[in-house]
Amino acid sequence: MFKIIKDGTSLGMTEAPTYVRQAENGCFVLCQEAEATGIAHNGTVYHLLGREALEGAESVILEAADAGAEIQAAGENAANNDKLSGQLSAAAKLYVQAATDVPDETALEMPDLFKTWEEVLAAGQNVAQNAIINDGGTLYRVVAAGGVLPQEHQPPHGEGMLAVYRPIDTAHAGTLEDPIPWMYGMDCTEGLYYSHNATVYLCKANMTPCVWAPGTAGLWQWEAVE
Repeated sequence: MFKIIKDGTSLGMTEAPTYVRQAENGCFVLCQEAEATGIAHNGTVYHLLGREALEGAESVILEAADAGAEIQAAGENAANNDKLSGQLSAAAKLYVQAATDVPDETALEMPDLFKTWEEVLAAGQNVAQNAIINDGGTLYRVVAAGGVLPQEHQPPHGEGMLAVYRPIDTAHAGTLEDPIPWMYGMDCTEGLYYSHNATVYLCKANMTPCVWAPGTAGLWQWEAVE
């Protein structure tokens, strides 16, 4: 993560800066970091301090930051100042939506912090690999290499989308006493127990993803538990 700092004040944080340079015709175009003279943030172009000047653009610096530490620090301040609680909530949501390393178990504890399918569609931007989307109350992780540009006719729950989006397993132990409710397209692990249609099944082979419901006739990978 990076802080965008102008005159000592943070303008925001970003996981992947949008680097730009000025073309010969005066327009700003996207580019790699090495050739960039500025960045675009919230619709505004800023000059990167120390790079070739950009006429009319205010200068900023990018500072590497540990997002987790930033949120923790904000939390400590919020304990002493109730007015910061709303800012802490916003910062946590911003971090979670940009993160690609949130464990499944953690994600399932805070599903409402992730962007909805409608929000990512409206944004019209590429969603990074391993990012998480809330589609109708079910969390999906982007598994496509290089991420994906969301398309309205290809939602995470849509048929044939398992190579792009994968539903996150429900937080259950997978034991006989606490089986995992089976969901189409989830990753099923050999040796764990799953429940489907009021019956518990032992998974006898890894299925990633699993598109065969427990109880499917002739499927040896599932064994019903009496």
